Amino acid sequence: MEPLVVIMAGGRGLRLHPLTDSAPKPMLRVGDKPLLETIIEGFARQDLKRFVLAVHYRHQLIEDYFGDGDRLGVRIKYIRETEPLGTAGALREVRTDQSFIVSNADIIADVDYTDLLRVHAVSGKDATACLGLHQQQIPFGVAEVREDGTLTVREKPIENFNVLAGIYVLPEWAPSTVQGPTDMPDLLARMKVGTYAIRGFWMDVGHFESLAIAHFDWSLRLARPAA
Repeated sequence: MEPLVVIMAGGRGLRLHPLTDSAPKPMLRVGDKPLLETIIEGFARQDLKRFVLAVHYRHQLIEDYFGDGDRLGVRIKYIRETEPLGTAGALREVRTDQSFIVSNADIIADVDYTDLLRVHAVSGKDATACLGLHQQQIPFGVAEVREDGTLTVREKPIENFNVLAGIYVLPEWAPSTVQGPTDMPDLLARMKVGTYAIRGFWMDVGHFESLAIAHFDWSLRLARPAA
């Protein structure tokens, strides 16, 4: 059976207020369609077509739009949170007999999911966390003073950080360990975790700047043939 994809789509998206006053963040437009539709289509193009959407805030808007997934050629079921359960709490309702993929509903990325699942399978780890590259430029010259009093300056250096990209492979037994509100870092802390570096495009569409970039950039990337 093809792997299950669980998309965590229950958050309100306070960083995108007031856009999210009337619509949940996954339903904000990227190009000509909701962000969540872009994410689902990205999985479907790689023959991952079995989904569970964990929903909460204005969930009816999501359910009315996607339904059972037939319009997109996929199969969708829903987990409805009656109260916020953290970034991983809804996983307690997932039922599967094999490892499954979890993605946040504000992540768009170029990931070879076949390769991700292969790397996870041979890793010997319980879970695999995808890592994205985040770069941050210091807008000043950074002074470094040696013990002998000499000074060197790194002019506006760029620092690189590997950050959790919001995409994971979890073991089939992970849901049984979730009791009540749980955040993903707490869930991962109970497991042996491997990592998978995302080499291509990756973006957390969680604030106004990234939403604007996604509007113009991601649509162009989707139109390019796969490498």
